[in-house]
Amino acid sequence: GGRHELIDATMLSMFSRPIARNARRLLSTTISKVGQQGVPAAVVTQGNKAFPAGAKIPENMTRAGAHGAREVKVESNDYYDGLSDHYYLFQQDWEGMVSKEREAFKEAFFGENIKRVLDPSCGSGEQSMALAGLGLDVVSTDPSGGLVAKCAENAQKLGYAKQVTAMQSDFLNLTKDVEGPFDAIVTKGSSLPHLHTDSDLLQALKNFHALLRPGGIVNIGVRDYDYFIKQKTRVYPRQVKVGETEGDEHIIFDVWEWHKGAEGQQLVNFNTFHIAGEEGTTEYKTSKYVTTFRALFRKEMESLLEQAGFQEIQVGKVDGWLWENVYRARRPL
Repeated sequence: GGRHELIDATMLSMFSRPIARNARRLLSTTISKVGQQGVPAAVVTQGNKAFPAGAKIPENMTRAGAHGAREVKVESNDYYDGLSDHYYLFQQDWEGMVSKEREAFKEAFFGENIKRVLDPSCGSGEQSMALAGLGLDVVSTDPSGGLVAKCAENAQKLGYAKQVTAMQSDFLNLTKDVEGPFDAIVTKGSSLPHLHTDSDLLQALKNFHALLRPGGIVNIGVRDYDYFIKQKTRVYPRQVKVGETEGDEHIIFDVWEWHKGAEGQQLVNFNTFHIAGEEGTTEYKTSKYVTTFRALFRKEMESLLEQAGFQEIQVGKVDGWLWENVYRARRPL
């Protein structure tokens, strides 16, 4: 995601009539069914190997990733492995997003002597490519084998294979899988709230602290849930987009289900629908992927950073991206 405006007639009019017509019909049908039946809970992964069956292991992966030394079992794997081939569609302009992130990191890292960076939620590599574009060495990790493979593929395509090392790991096991120290740790795209409890969130932040050099900084993006819960957001549009092939059309949107966790914390199920078809036809295929986030509010995040030992905590936004709060903090010297 990048913006949080509603899909309306103006937005849909930018695209062809078939996809606009199907968007209205499918959104209406989906919302109606959710209202009548509710949304099933997220599925917990029982056993996900280091790579999905048939996936090509990138050449530039570390030993832990290449040989599958450890199974990475997290709730979100089914969601992101399923979406990995289409993840670029979540941004209307993938290269433009990389460029914008590169400029933001350039400003955030000015005067900090940053050379080596950990991206522990690399996805398909948006932030890792931005960091490599600044001449930095990047270790890129993600629980999803499909996204790790896509990140390594993008690094190869863009000429960053020597700078970007991609491997599987998760927030709670970083200190087991990755060797520090790093000058900076960057996790964007609101990935940290895949951890639902205070204890897990605190452990992840302590892992960041342990992997940073003294004086190193974290740059953490978290969806602005203070805003979204006030709006009682129920339907969240992502993209209405024409694909890479002429006539290839896609609609991506979420249906959110707010609920409380066992510790009373606010959670939200993301039911992501990907609708794909070809212009001029009436046949569209719909796929659904489900994951759960902690609705991590600003006061909670600031408190957790303090408990993990960080100082100089600042909160801001990347220009134009109102949906995400960016937390910057420092490990003391």
